[in-house]
Amino acid sequence: MIRLLIVDDIASTRDNLRKLLGFEEDIEVIGTAGDGKQGLEEAHRLLPDIVLTDVNMPIMDGIQLTERLAQELPASPVIIMSVQGERDYLRRAMQAGAREYLIKPFSHDELVAAIRRVHQLEEKKGTFARASAPDSSGAPRAAALGEVIVLFSGKGGVGKTLLATNLAVALSVETESRVALVDLDLQFGDIGVMLNLDHSRSITDVVDSETLEPEMLNEVMAQGPNGVRVLLAPISPELADLITSDHVRMVMGELRKTFDYVVVDTSSHLADFNLEVIESAQHILVVTALTIPAIKDAKLALKVLESLTVDPSSVLLVVDRSDSHSDFNKDSIEQNLRHSVGAQIPYDPRVVGDSINRGIPFVTSSPESEISRSIRELAGALVPTGGQPVGAGVAAGKADDKRKRRIFGR
Repeated sequence: MIRLLIVDDIASTRDNLRKLLGFEEDIEVIGTAGDGKQGLEEAHRLLPDIVLTDVNMPIMDGIQLTERLAQELPASPVIIMSVQGERDYLRRAMQAGAREYLIKPFSHDELVAAIRRVHQLEEKKGTFARASAPDSSGAPRAAALGEVIVLFSGKGGVGKTLLATNLAVALSVETESRVALVDLDLQFGDIGVMLNLDHSRSITDVVDSETLEPEMLNEVMAQGPNGVRVLLAPISPELADLITSDHVRMVMGELRKTFDYVVVDTSSHLADFNLEVIESAQHILVVTALTIPAIKDAKLALKVLESLTVDPSSVLLVVDRSDSHSDFNKDSIEQNLRHSVGAQIPYDPRVVGDSINRGIPFVTSSPESEISRSIRELAGALVPTGGQPVGAGVAAGKADDKRKRRIFGR
């Protein structure tokens, strides 16, 4: 059962929410409170799995309650409820540690989905903590290698870089993990521009090093939003020729030792270092859009992965700019590509345009938007659910096996 505490200053809202959730077999409302102060007291007494709270309340508002709970009861994550237009509140709520945002009025399905999604993520975080704890003899466990998530497309202009930046930030926020973002579009990478970062250091700074020390890599990487560390592409296209597969292999190996997740944005051409990163990745997101050229190139990309004997379970097809008014839909894409669609990112030009122009990921600038919600769901889908720690054991072994394969039979 998911044990829920409801905090809202309007009694009828509390009653309606309790009745609404009473039909769910896996959710139990264990208590209610009329303001943030009372909600904090009840949370300490009841230790709920999730706290569902309104923003505007007397004595202690929802933002203050979220901050206190994040400090005092981190195992009781918060879902914020707010009215449309309170974007500043939502930004503050995210900084305070809220895990989800529901805009009033919301449907029964939206509420239940948010509760289950947050609870699932908390369970996964608990799995990570148990995996990294000392074993029964008190000896520390072997360090786990981080998971590599590669975004790849057969065609540029489908929103791959935008998805990579927002996915990295969402992973950092939702899982509280160490996340690295790597721009492997070495000639024309845009991650630095997307995040408005200082481009004084880049991957070219590792070229002259036969070995890569963690301290050096830390100095080269830029500080991105929400704790994400970013390894930028060369500042000029001609410098891309300095980077070899050996350099990329060395960098990726060190990043996996330091970070829980390494999100890699690749170029559309099949350079050797791109293919090597793809082969060693635990998750490969093939990004396409609702146009005939993009779908055609996605089909070719999937055939390339099949030629590389990539594990099909590691490949996730992502349809960006999904629009109900398009001539294509999920069923027609799946029929054409003979591959199931794993995620659909909605079309929202206003939110995306504002994000790009300001250099701020939309998952933080517009956390209440549908497109941000879809990215958080994608992040949740990529977090492992089994008992293995991130990247350890099976995953690392699988990566080693893949590395032994010859690309395109060469």
